[in-house]
Amino acid sequence: MNRLRRTLLPALGLLLACHLPAWADTLMLGAGAGYRRPVTELLARFEQVSGHHVDPLYAHLSGVVAQARQTGQIAVILGDQAFLDKAGVACAETLPLGHGRLVLAWPKGPGLSEVKQLTEPRFARIALPDAKAAIYGIAATEFLQRSGLQGPLAGRLQQAATVPQVSAYLISGEVDAGFLNLTDVLGIRDKIGGYLEIDPALYSPIRIVACVLDGHTADPTVRALGAFLQTADAKTILARHGL
Repeated sequence: MNRLRRTLLPALGLLLACHLPAWADTLMLGAGAGYRRPVTELLARFEQVSGHHVDPLYAHLSGVVAQARQTGQIAVILGDQAFLDKAGVACAETLPLGHGRLVLAWPKGPGLSEVKQLTEPRFARIALPDAKAAIYGIAATEFLQRSGLQGPLAGRLQQAATVPQVSAYLISGEVDAGFLNLTDVLGIRDKIGGYLEIDPALYSPIRIVACVLDGHTADPTVRALGAFLQTADAKTILARHGL
């Protein structure tokens, strides 16, 4: 009997494991690279108060979406609602986090008081994120078109892959101005000359959400993260980063 029990119990345990949800101890959250600072702070605070750990992945949002589809390992995507909808991302649950804001920044030295000053010869190198794959590259392109500046600035625009790359160019002085989001510029404001917020009427609204992907809504860590993102603690962090 004891021998039979030693044989059956491991087999029964394996059978049960195959039929129970195998939630990992950690989950992965993908976010647009321009939101590294707030997401890093959010996840650190979340782990502190909940004990749950989340692994972040930062890239332009199209890359995050592609990674989620290829691997199935990303449970939550943080990014622009309109971009996710256009990409056909199926969100089982959507949590609103705030609104993204486009800004124009410049390195240390003489700045500008209004955006139309970009046409001055001293602004010969103007950076923007990827105009096809990055949210704020798309927003910057819309602004340039709607403001009538795209033509006058043609030949001066230099595309970077992500918002953080634009920030790096501004800090090093490799460009004379750059478009990025308010969240990222707040993190580097002591390293640059200054910035101006762009009129939000001149680009499509950027609604930042946490999108829980199909198949992950029952994960205990996802449920805990969703609850945390609605707390005053999380909202304070988001507000501090311009959301």
